[in-house]
Amino acid sequence: MKLRYTNIANYVSTAEAVINYAGLRDRIEPIPTRPFEPDCDLGDFNPLGTVPTLIRDDGSALYGGPVIYDYLDTLHDKKPLHPAGGETRWAVLRRAWLSDGIFDSYVRIIQEGWEKVENQRPVVIARQWAKVMRGLDALEGEAAGFKELDIGQVRAVGAIAFVVLKTRPTAAVCPAIDPDYDWRKGRPALSDWFDRVSADPIFTERLLPVG
Repeated sequence: MKLRYTNIANYVSTAEAVINYAGLRDRIEPIPTRPFEPDCDLGDFNPLGTVPTLIRDDGSALYGGPVIYDYLDTLHDKKPLHPAGGETRWAVLRRAWLSDGIFDSYVRIIQEGWEKVENQRPVVIARQWAKVMRGLDALEGEAAGFKELDIGQVRAVGAIAFVVLKTRPTAAVCPAIDPDYDWRKGRPALSDWFDRVSADPIFTERLLPVG
């Protein structure tokens, strides 16, 4: 299998963690991809031209992070990261989607930072920042009850790590963001959980080269 991905740190951390968890490192060839380059052929496999895209051995492609994570989770014999059913499944999937929302909202803030300061939209930044804060607060409220690792927790690790990675670079071009913002403040349960879980080798063993 081939994984087309953007080689920017923490943009593909969930896919990497799931691959490590499932023990699939030897079955997947990572292919760094820049979707916006004019000569990029990603559209030949994924009509949306988005990453990550997984090209299976039969040549068919799966795209969209959640679809890829779910598929990879069927290729191992360990406890699945996606619960099979019941209320636990819906709680885990909701948490995964919440974490995706934190990530996506922060990306929108980063995109505002691509504009000149005078062209940035404070209302948009404030709205997206509020979503990030509410998302982290919601995870804080649930963290004490987190048990065995699941896709919701894996995705939460990736989202928090992304916020940490991007806070200072974003603040450097987006004055509305505090470069000293500490996501841990007021979130002791989430902080303790993050320190414990993010030390798992599935998060620390690098598989995908980043630029």
